[in-house]
Amino acid sequence: MVSTNHERMIPSASVAGGASGAEPPDVVLPSVAPVHSGVRSAPKLGPNEGPSPQPGRHGPVRKVLFYGKSMSRTRCTGALVDALREHGVTVRWRNMASLRRWLGAGLAIKFARAEFLRFKPDVVFVFFRDLPALLEEEFRHDARIVIWCEEALEVLDGSVVDYFALADLVCMSNPARMPWLRERGLDNMAFLMSGFAPRYHHPAPPQPKLRDVAFIGGPGRRGQRASFLAKIAERFDTEVFGLHWRRWTKITGGLRTFAPVDNRAYAKICATSRIVLGVNEVNDDLLYFSNRTFLTLACGGFHLTHYVPRLEQVFREGEHLAWYHDEADAVEKIAYWLDREEERAVIAAGGHDEVMQHHRYFHRIARILNWLQFGTMPSDPIGTAAKPEGAPHNPALADTPQPGR
Repeated sequence: MVSTNHERMIPSASVAGGASGAEPPDVVLPSVAPVHSGVRSAPKLGPNEGPSPQPGRHGPVRKVLFYGKSMSRTRCTGALVDALREHGVTVRWRNMASLRRWLGAGLAIKFARAEFLRFKPDVVFVFFRDLPALLEEEFRHDARIVIWCEEALEVLDGSVVDYFALADLVCMSNPARMPWLRERGLDNMAFLMSGFAPRYHHPAPPQPKLRDVAFIGGPGRRGQRASFLAKIAERFDTEVFGLHWRRWTKITGGLRTFAPVDNRAYAKICATSRIVLGVNEVNDDLLYFSNRTFLTLACGGFHLTHYVPRLEQVFREGEHLAWYHDEADAVEKIAYWLDREEERAVIAAGGHDEVMQHHRYFHRIARILNWLQFGTMPSDPIGTAAKPEGAPHNPALADTPQPGR
């Protein structure tokens, strides 16, 4: 059980230089604070007109109205809600898509407005696009808005800028998109990676291995994973679990594909596979990779994933996981690691320890609550003060106090 003692100090990890010995970049992992957290004055309301206005936009978080779909396979939204509650926050979770199905679009909007007035949250926490912009615009006058975005955001347009501009804080797991957004006037963004919750993703009991290679996920929006995994299956005993694979049977041929899995089955696949493969949707963006990495390590799997720029500043190759650079390299690495059962077990254990210490949603939410309560320190507006202290990976920053209730 994770302690919820609010006197506890939460360490964070910082960037270290890569294996090349290059000068470390000015980012702090696993987070970079927003340049500005958007202090806006709130209008005064009468005694029966909803939440009391905040004197400013900073302050402790006590009540959160959370909007997000259930995400029954990845459990991302449930894990974020759990993390908020672990920090002593009262959370009410709503799914607007379900409300629209049950009530219709118009009544769903009215229900959300009425609940906001009754519940009087300090913060409205939105999983990206899971709250209509109309309500976001209304709620922002009386509560702080936090948007959580784990998408690659390969296509950016004005609608994304408009949606993000309504928030006090936008937490993004793809920092490569931040320069474009800053050029368009946004300064409320923070870099926070994805994560996991041990409640949902944890190792399954040891059991015999059933396959050489497993991949958990879909074929990609452009089917880019289909031909790659078909080639892997020609050489190794491979099974794939995910949606939409039947659309690519002309490419995948005899690749063994199965239905998508929930978190319990995810852990079982990790336990019964010698290698759990990672194939990202995007492989060229700085520090952006699939949450599959965190989920696999949390479940105790040996993870071989596609390298992304600066991945070595988050994990050590050969200690937490392994990586490859292209299809030919993946084939060589799979052959190499299949013959090293004991090494795989040691690395999988190291990866599990690493994500437990640094990459739970509990750690991400600690950062968010700290920023909301205290704002960004003016002496270090984008988290550049922390520098590596000789260690090749994740030296601890000065401890950050965990926000109180």
